[in-house]
Amino acid sequence: MKAELQQYVRETFGNEDLNVEYSLAGQVYVRFELGGDLPSGAKKRVKQAVQRAVTIFQEAFFGPENKIWVLIYGYQGRSAYGKTAGFLYQQFPAAAFAEFYNQPARLASGWLQTDAAGNEVAELVKGRIIIGKLKVRDIGFENILMAIANTEMGFRPALDERVYFIDPQTNRIFHMADDRSCLVASNSAASLRRLYLERNNWITEYNRAEIDAYFQ
Repeated sequence: MKAELQQYVRETFGNEDLNVEYSLAGQVYVRFELGGDLPSGAKKRVKQAVQRAVTIFQEAFFGPENKIWVLIYGYQGRSAYGKTAGFLYQQFPAAAFAEFYNQPARLASGWLQTDAAGNEVAELVKGRIIIGKLKVRDIGFENILMAIANTEMGFRPALDERVYFIDPQTNRIFHMADDRSCLVASNSAASLRRLYLERNNWITEYNRAEIDAYFQ
């Protein structure tokens, strides 16, 4: 299963290695503001973040029968914010989750270190990669997005795994970082144009100039 997804992302997005999480991105992206100016730690902020994230997710992945990839990175070590053990994996049917690719891996942390030859290379840390492919209706995505929004706010349930949803039909990648933002990426602006136009007022101002340039 990992080999199949790896081949797809390499051919579609140019990604070389699924073990390098931060390289998983399309050539075009739209980043959306979720919590906005609402105060940090407020339940109202989390509620808005979840509502927006769910809306964007549903608009990115049309139809409950659509079959998409789920890619999960679990980094070893205790979370700085705490997490609800096992919560993420309960958001998939047990029989389906049992068939997921689920193996330990050496993951690139996003930090650079210098090797013996003086070259800067990604620091590798222990972790786990989990991969599945199933219908949207079989994913408890609202619960997953809620847990992501909760994590840095100190609410429960919470999770510290990094979750990506990938649609091989439309070549879209959805990733919610936290209560602040989520993004939808693709290999072409055409795939994201409708989402860009319909949710334009949610686009993060920090990234707006770059994002607008994709669609001009």
